[in-house]
Amino acid sequence: MSSSSSYLEKGARFLLLSKNVSIASVFVICFCISSVLAEDKQLLPKSEALRLIEKVKVAGSNKTFTGTALFETSGAARRMSNISQGKVGGETKRKVVSMSKRHVVEIYFNNTLEQYYPAKKVVMISKVSRAGFPNIFSGDPSHIINYYDFFRKTELDSMILKKQTQAFEIVPKDRLRWKLRLWVDIGSALPISVEYIDSDGSVIKRESFTSLNTGISDIDIDSTIASGKTWRKFFVSRYKNERKNLFYEEPVEGFRLVNCFDSKFHRSGKMSSDPDYNQNHCLFSDGVAHVSLVAFYERESNVYFRVGNWTKGCSSFKSGIISNRSVISFGCVPKETVQVFFNNSVAR
Repeated sequence: MSSSSSYLEKGARFLLLSKNVSIASVFVICFCISSVLAEDKQLLPKSEALRLIEKVKVAGSNKTFTGTALFETSGAARRMSNISQGKVGGETKRKVVSMSKRHVVEIYFNNTLEQYYPAKKVVMISKVSRAGFPNIFSGDPSHIINYYDFFRKTELDSMILKKQTQAFEIVPKDRLRWKLRLWVDIGSALPISVEYIDSDGSVIKRESFTSLNTGISDIDIDSTIASGKTWRKFFVSRYKNERKNLFYEEPVEGFRLVNCFDSKFHRSGKMSSDPDYNQNHCLFSDGVAHVSLVAFYERESNVYFRVGNWTKGCSSFKSGIISNRSVISFGCVPKETVQVFFNNSVAR
């Protein structure tokens, strides 16, 4: 009888223990689910992500402003520039004046970049497809959200330069792109700061305003540029039209061809008056990240370049020989991305 009671007591304790374990398991599962749901609440719905992209795009391209920006990249020196954007003769233009010893004045308008080097009285003119910070997005917003998730980060909202900002994280859906953290001015929709973050969570590039005034309607283009009559002009690139493109239109999924240029390559920084163009330079983008592919028409051009695959800060490079041509792929993307671009770039 005592033996039976002992068995019953052990059985009761076992059932009680099992019940406690089950309750604990249910609690853990519920806690995990609630944590995931709480995190999912930060994910912006598609419609809100599209609105955010469009607002930031319009502000970066059309908003009038003046300010100073700081550019930081891991492994490289910090740079500062004065940036102003406004109307000149009814056309929106942007002026960027470097604050480094190598004084350069850049004027962006109508997909054209004019780089003025006052010390040399030289103007370098090239075609471009984006004007840089504070422009973050380009192209079709609906294409961008195919490759990135947008998260609202309310805990990072802050006052920056006396402007209330909202914080967002732009998280790639694969490992071919960097993650971005973005602070946007609520009043103007201009990005105040953006960080590029690698797979380890380290900030590898940061672009941010250190001062910013919005609503300035006009900019003074001529105050930092002397009379242009004595300047020498070099056309660095032009839109490509007479040669067949050497590259596929989408070497890596999501990175669409934006435009191709014929470009001059100036060895050792020397300016050449040779009218021939010796590069086929194509720009590809997913709307956030950008990758360039350059193929040289001259077979011996590889002697001027390091061959390999490397990363410095946010920028990665891959160079080598494909079908007897020197080819370089580079951009602010992981090293694996430029390697895939290189492998898939040219029809062999």
